[in-house]
Amino acid sequence: MKPIYLKTLTALIILSQYCNGQQTNTEAVIKSNNPLKTPLDSLVQRAAEHYMQSPATFDLSIGVIKNGIPHQYTFHRGTGALSQNTTFFGLGSIAKTFVGIMLAQAVIEKKVQLTDDIRKYLPSDYPNLQYQGHPVRLVDLANHTSALPAMSRDYDDKYLDSITKLKPEAFRDFYRVYTVDSLFRDMHQFTLDTIPGTKYRYNGNAMMVLIAILQRVYHMPYHQLVTSFLKKQIGIVNTTPQLTAREEKQLIAGHDENGKVLTFIPDNGFRAAPSMYSTPADMLTYATANLNKKNPAINLSHKITFTKPDGMSMGLSWMLDKEDNGLPFIMHTGRDGCGFISLCYLYPDNEAAIIILVNDSSGQERVADLKHELISNLLQL
Repeated sequence: MKPIYLKTLTALIILSQYCNGQQTNTEAVIKSNNPLKTPLDSLVQRAAEHYMQSPATFDLSIGVIKNGIPHQYTFHRGTGALSQNTTFFGLGSIAKTFVGIMLAQAVIEKKVQLTDDIRKYLPSDYPNLQYQGHPVRLVDLANHTSALPAMSRDYDDKYLDSITKLKPEAFRDFYRVYTVDSLFRDMHQFTLDTIPGTKYRYNGNAMMVLIAILQRVYHMPYHQLVTSFLKKQIGIVNTTPQLTAREEKQLIAGHDENGKVLTFIPDNGFRAAPSMYSTPADMLTYATANLNKKNPAINLSHKITFTKPDGMSMGLSWMLDKEDNGLPFIMHTGRDGCGFISLCYLYPDNEAAIIILVNDSSGQERVADLKHELISNLLQL
C-alpha cells in the first residue's frame, strides 16, 4: 500500500538514508527450493523469476495457502545460500495487525471496550485529546481515524540530517531513548484538528499510543504481551517486536533500492511506529490462523469499524476490500527503513492467502504486482 502522509514515514526515511554497506553481488543465477511438480509450483516459479530480474532483489519468500493447505517457496539470486523458514525478515507495517489483534484480545477479556475514551487509560489528564467534546476512542487508534498527529514530535530537516550521520550504536539509542514516558509527556502537546472517528489518516504514532495503553492495561511490556499471545494461542514462536542479539544473527540483510546492504537499526522505542520481525514459517501460520476463524480476537480484528470514501474498510488495523473481480480480501502491507517489504493478503471465502517477504527496497508497487500475478491465476488452478 502506498504511503499517504510524509510525516508518517519520517523514521523510515531516516533509516533508509542510513546505508553504509557494500554493493552486493548481482549475479543472475536464481536458486530455489521449488520442487516444480505441480501447476502451483510452476505459477510461483514464473512469477518469482519475473520479480527477481531487478538487480536490487536478492531474496524472496512466497507463502501460498490454497484450499487451506500451506505452501512455502524461497528464492535467492547470486552467490550465497537460500534463506531458511527460520530466517527473520522485517514486516514493516504488518506489525500494526498484531497490535489490532492484541486490542481485540483485551476486548474479549473485558479489560477494555473499543468505544472507551483513551484518557481512561493514560497516566494523567489530557484535556487536549478531544475535539469539540469528542474524545479519541480506542477503536480510533486502531483504524487510523484518531485525528492525532502523525508523529509524536516534529523534527526539522537539519536535525533529521544529523541523525543519518550517527554511528550505529548512537543511531540505536536515538530510538531506544524515546520511551513510553517520553510519548506520554509529548502527548500533552498533541492537537486534534477534526472529530475522531470521522476521517481516515494512516497513523503509526496512534499505534504507538495504543501499544502504550495496552501495556498499562496488562501491566506488561508489549513485546512480552504479544509474543505470549502468539505462542499460547496460535503456536507462533519466532515472531517478535524486538530481536535478541542471537535473533539478530538470524535476520537476513536488507538492501536499499540500489542493492546495497543496509545497516540494521532496530526501532525499540516509541518514536515512530510498531516493529515486528517474523519468519516465513511463522507468517504462514499467522495467515492460517487468520483464515480458520477459530480465534475470537483474530475474528474481532476483522470486523469492519470504518469505511473510507474509496470503499476500503478498516477492521482493527486490518484493511478489507475486494479485488477487481469482486473477490473479498483482508490485507496489510509493510516496508521499513532497513530494507524490507512485506505483504499479507487473506481470501477467507476461498481459504487462500498470499504472503510475500523480500529484503529489498525496490518498491511496494513491485510486490503488489507480484501478488496480483499470483492471485489472478491461483484460483484457476
